[in-house]
Amino acid sequence: MTPIRTLRLIALTLSVTMWATGSAQGQPAGPEGGTPADQERTVRVYVGRSSLVHAPWPATRVSVTDPKVADVQVLTPDQVLVMGKSVGSTDLIMWSEQEEVWRARIDVDVDLSRLEANLAGLFPRSTLEIRQSQDVVVVTGYLRRTEQADQLHRFLDATGLKYVDLTGVAGVQQVEIRVRVAEASRKAIRALGLNAVYTGNDANEFFGGLTTGSSSGGALVPISIGPASGTVVGASKMSAAPSVPFAFTADVAISPLVTLFGGFPRFDLEFFLQALVENQYLRILAEPNLTALSGEEASFLAGGEFPIPVVQGGLGGGTTSITIEYKEFGVLLGVRPVVLGDGGIRLRVATEVSELTDIGAVEIQGFRVPSVITRRAETTLEMKSGQTFGMAGLIQQGVRATNSRLPLLGDLPVLGALFRSIRYERGETELVVLVTATLVEPLSEAGSDIPVPGGLHSPPNDWELYSEGRIEGRSPSKVSSAHSAWLKELGLDQLRGPGAWVTYSTPSAESFSTIRPSPGPPPANTQTNLTQPGPAEEAKVPS
Repeated sequence: MTPIRTLRLIALTLSVTMWATGSAQGQPAGPEGGTPADQERTVRVYVGRSSLVHAPWPATRVSVTDPKVADVQVLTPDQVLVMGKSVGSTDLIMWSEQEEVWRARIDVDVDLSRLEANLAGLFPRSTLEIRQSQDVVVVTGYLRRTEQADQLHRFLDATGLKYVDLTGVAGVQQVEIRVRVAEASRKAIRALGLNAVYTGNDANEFFGGLTTGSSSGGALVPISIGPASGTVVGASKMSAAPSVPFAFTADVAISPLVTLFGGFPRFDLEFFLQALVENQYLRILAEPNLTALSGEEASFLAGGEFPIPVVQGGLGGGTTSITIEYKEFGVLLGVRPVVLGDGGIRLRVATEVSELTDIGAVEIQGFRVPSVITRRAETTLEMKSGQTFGMAGLIQQGVRATNSRLPLLGDLPVLGALFRSIRYERGETELVVLVTATLVEPLSEAGSDIPVPGGLHSPPNDWELYSEGRIEGRSPSKVSSAHSAWLKELGLDQLRGPGAWVTYSTPSAESFSTIRPSPGPPPANTQTNLTQPGPAEEAKVPS
C-alpha cells in the first residue's frame, strides 16, 4: 500500500469517529445504547397531583395527545410539569431545536391509598376495599348501615370518578315480623217497651193498638189493619154490617225484639213486651308472623274470599249481566323490611283483620252480599331488632239512648211506662296493634325435628273414642330425650311461634348458625343464637 493511500484511509477513519462522537454528544444514548426517541418511558401521575419531568436537552415544543387526561406546563427549557386531570393514558412529546423527539407515556391513576384513608374516616366501622380496573374504580366490602350506601355514592360523585359500587350491608339480612292485633269490645243494653192491640168482640165495637217505636225505628211488632181489598167506599148505612169492614191485612208475627208476649182472649187484648238487660263482650286476637328478605315485599293471608255480584252494562236488547268478583277477608299481612345495619330495621307494614257479618248486608237480584267488619293499619317504622312498637291503637266509648212515647200519656207517673219505649246502650272498644321485628337466621335442623302445632297429637283408640268420647289420645306423643334437652337448652320448650324466644333485652351477640346431630344428644359446647348482629367492632364480615 502506498503512503498516500495509507494517509487517506487514516483520515477517513478519523472523520467517521469524530462524526459518531458528535452524534452521541448531541443525542444521549439510552440504557440499552439506543436514542431517547427509541426508548419506552412511562410517567405515573395521580389525579389532581403533578410530577416533574426532566428533558434530555432544552425543549422548544411540548405537547400531550389528550389534554383531558393530563396537562403540561414548561417551567424551564429542560423541566416540564405534568398535572393529572382524569383517569386514563396519554403521550407526552418534546422537541429540541434540532427537531429531536423525546416521548413518554403518561398514566393518570387514582390515589387508592388516599381514597381508602378518606373512606375509612367517613365510614370508620365499615370494611371497604378500593381497586382500579382501567379507568373505573371498584369499591367492595361491607357497610354498617344502609343509609351509608347513599352517602358513599354522594362522596364518589363529588370526586368525579367513574366507579362501580359492589358493597353490601353487613349482618343478617332476613327479618321476621310478628304482628299482634288485640281487640276487646263491651256493650251494655237496657231496654223496655210495650206494644198492644185490642180487636173488640163486636162488629161495631172499638179496636185499637199501641205501637211505640223501637231503637231501630218503627213498632216492636208491626200491626197492619185496614179495609179489606175491594171494599166499596160509602156503602149504605141501612145494612147491619159495617160500611167499612176492617181486617188484618198482614199476619202479626212475633218480632225478635219482643222478649215477652201474652193475651186475654176474653177481652180481645194481646200485648208484646220488650224488657231486656243485655251484656255483650267481644275479644279478637290475631298474631300473624312473616319472614322476608331485606328490601323484598312479602304477604300473608289466613282467611278466604267471598263473592260479590257486580251488575255490568246493558247488552243488546237493554238486558244486563252479572259477574262475580271476589274480595279477601280474614287476617292479612303485608311487609317490606329494610335492614339498616347495627341491628336497625326500617319496616313498611300493612295489616288487616276482617270478618263477615249480616249487619248491613244487602241483596241484589236474589244474591245476598254480606258486609265486612275491618280493622286495618298501615305505616312505616324504624326499630331495633327484637323491639316491639305499638303501631296503632283505639279507645272508643259511645252512649246511645232512645225514648219513644205518646204525648201526655207517656209522661204520666207509673202508668206512663205503658205508653213509652226506652232503650239505653253503652259501648266501649279497645284496640291495639303491636309489631315486633327481629333479625333471624334459618335453623340448621331437619324439618321433622322442629316443633309445630299439632305435632304432639295422638289419635284415640276405640275405647277412648266410643266409650269416653275423646277425639284425641289420652297420652300425647313425646319427643326423644335428646331433642327435649336441646329444646330446653335453647329455650324452645315453651315455644309459641317462630322467634318467640328472642327479645330486645337479650344481650347483643354475633349471629351464626350451627348444625345439630339428629339422633344423638347435642354437644355441650354448641351454641345457637338468632339475635341481631353484635357490636360493629366484633362483627365478622364475610370476605
